[in-house]
Amino acid sequence: MNKSIQETLTLNIEHIGARGDGVSRDQDRAVHVPFTLPGEQVEANQRGDRATLVKVLQPSDERVEPVCGHFSICGGCSLQHWAEGPYLVWKAGLVERALQRVGIEVALPPTQPAWGQGRRRATFHGKHAGPRFLFGFTQAKTHQIEPISACPVLTPGLNAAIPRLAILAEALAPKQETIDLLVTETPVGLDVDVRNAGRIDKFERKGLERLAALAEAAAIGRLTLHGQTALTRVTPRVKMGQAIVELPAGAFLQATRAGEEALAARVLKWTEGRKHVADLFAGIGTFALRLKDKALVRAIESDVQAVAAMKKASDGLAGGKTLIAEARDLFRAPLAPLEMKGLDAIVFDPPRAGAEAQSVQIARSKIDLVVAISCDPASFARDARILIDGGYRLAEIETFDQFRFTSHVEIAAKFVR
Repeated sequence: MNKSIQETLTLNIEHIGARGDGVSRDQDRAVHVPFTLPGEQVEANQRGDRATLVKVLQPSDERVEPVCGHFSICGGCSLQHWAEGPYLVWKAGLVERALQRVGIEVALPPTQPAWGQGRRRATFHGKHAGPRFLFGFTQAKTHQIEPISACPVLTPGLNAAIPRLAILAEALAPKQETIDLLVTETPVGLDVDVRNAGRIDKFERKGLERLAALAEAAAIGRLTLHGQTALTRVTPRVKMGQAIVELPAGAFLQATRAGEEALAARVLKWTEGRKHVADLFAGIGTFALRLKDKALVRAIESDVQAVAAMKKASDGLAGGKTLIAEARDLFRAPLAPLEMKGLDAIVFDPPRAGAEAQSVQIARSKIDLVVAISCDPASFARDARILIDGGYRLAEIETFDQFRFTSHVEIAAKFVR
């Protein structure tokens, strides 16, 4: 089919693809139709391998009413129209199929919800549009902003802050450009990093005083501009097990508190009884600071500020074992087998790209227990294949859903030999 020609067709949806779109077949070609479900017959405007839903002719019994009026316009959620049960089965299936593609057969139970009170991190966008100021999330597959006043997947605290964050964004936004607010909710206040508002040194005294007033009104603990601290009313802190971690600006956190607790529980359970554990891609110590209660921990992370925060949190703990934290790029310089001498378990939680180089080194080692945490089925499957080819067995695996109504899934797996 010519991709430049649009046709209105009747399509039968066969399954949901890896990104959450319904998939139909047209002349032995897959056609992706967002906001549809398996078994549905729909009318859609097709152009190439993509189609836009016009109307549902025969709805699925699994179709439910979306919980948000912005659904199908806002680009954040793709699956609010699907009943919870089959949706969670499908999420587990994403991991099953990724493993099958590399020759690993496994049958998984439905993905476990880890939504808790909602996501504690979000990136908002704002832009002047004539007399209006638009503040919200980007629309699906565009850079247009969908204004919002509330979002059903965010924590109550983040939702309550949206109107005041919009006022802050409007005050800082350039006239013709989009401003971004990276917001993290902590127990002591919001941590907000503003992008595209200029450097802090451009603000004069009155501008800084206005910033301070806006930050106080929005219950912002710390405000940074491109990572440069503009003001700190209170240092953002979170609890990791028994440790209190002061967050570096822009630090990574699991999206939900419930998700963090679920993943940490699997790490602690599967490493029970181990005395010397390495935590690779350790971040600010999500697992390392919990493991420290019962094991000597060697934590390695590339971000220097994250390492410093982890060390400070560890030093503030009474009791427990020793935590040695070091800055190192494990993509360029993975931990080698000789450096693993004395370890009796390894935990790794890499970014979405996975831990290919590190997995190769682990497979060459004598370590008999590896716990892998991942947010990407494809890179996890690749790394799992490397470990299995190196003599490991996939002993346990579970999946968790922090990003409700999306195709994102978290994986926790235990490898032994």
